[in-house]
Amino acid sequence: MTDTATTTTATEATVTPQNYILYRTAARMWQREYFYTDGIAYTPPAATVSEAVGTVVGVQSFTSLTGVTAPEGYAYALDADGKYPVGSIYTPSTEYTLSGASTATAGTPLMLILTPNNDGPGTDTTVTLSDGNAGGTFSADTVTFNGCTNTARTVTYTPKAAGTVTISVTNTGALTNPANLSVAVAAATA
Repeated sequence: MTDTATTTTATEATVTPQNYILYRTAARMWQREYFYTDGIAYTPPAATVSEAVGTVVGVQSFTSLTGVTAPEGYAYALDADGKYPVGSIYTPSTEYTLSGASTATAGTPLMLILTPNNDGPGTDTTVTLSDGNAGGTFSADTVTFNGCTNTARTVTYTPKAAGTVTISVTNTGALTNPANLSVAVAAATA
């Protein structure tokens, strides 16, 4: 007799749970109760923020967020490194930057730096680089920003020939792409 609960086939994939945080996308407000006498001008006290936007309210383990919906006023973010415990503040990235020199020499690598703002994107986000078919080469055509991590990523770009090259980037997340980087490329010296 075969125990089917422990039998696996080569086509079954092992799925590893990952750490996700649930954080506030809207502040939790509190306003104390107040009493006043009718006919007397009275200004009620201002509301107080009891939990700010970005407050982490839960940590959960999921294999994916497929079919998982965050309640209104909340969102999930992939925190694989476990950097954001309950009570901490997580501010998701909304954009990223592309920086590098505006001048280069054909055949000589130029360093490009891509950096997400705030605390990093809510999920792993892939950025694809392009030189508009100018013929240059990147050390990597893509880089990945890990969820809840604002670590800069670097690549090199080696222009092929003299002229002006426009480097552009796109991403798989909802981040705003930076402006294109225009690089004036000088001819290689002999």
